[in-house]
Amino acid sequence: MKTRHTLILILILTMLAQAACAPSANACPTPTPDTKLLTNTEDGYCLLYPAEASSDMPGWVVINPISGPSDVPGEAWVNIHVQDAAGRTVAQFADEVRTATGTGFNITLLEVQVDGGPAIVVDGLPGLDSNRMVMIVRNDRLYALTFMPWFPNAAEPTPLENLYTTVMDTLHFLPQE
Repeated sequence: MKTRHTLILILILTMLAQAACAPSANACPTPTPDTKLLTNTEDGYCLLYPAEASSDMPGWVVINPISGPSDVPGEAWVNIHVQDAAGRTVAQFADEVRTATGTGFNITLLEVQVDGGPAIVVDGLPGLDSNRMVMIVRNDRLYALTFMPWFPNAAEPTPLENLYTTVMDTLHFLPQE
């Protein structure tokens, strides 16, 4: 009987220790030697991005930034646009984008999870550069992350793939104040 009580006590203490060590739901991810932290309290998010990238322009994370007049900010980038969702869902926004684009394009929608909630990845949108858009609604805000240039069938891994994976795996939404 004593052994059973001891095992139960050990189990309870282990669970309490794990709960105390678990990251808070309100905590941003911790940077590593390969990543930097970007926190935008006004728009309510934080994320990690590759250390070789720059986040000098608001809403942008850029790999190998170009420091002169140009129509592209760098080798690979993500633009994070935030707007009021006005009560609409991420599925409604994705349908609006597909409808507004019109026919003749091979637009695909893929439902994924980001920071524990639904998101939709939109591929095949027309533009100057191939891009991948990720749409997320949190706290009645639409977060539209546009990754460019997106080359889905590239023979070699591109710098954008690392940026995409890092951002998507670490994007965290801050609680509304």
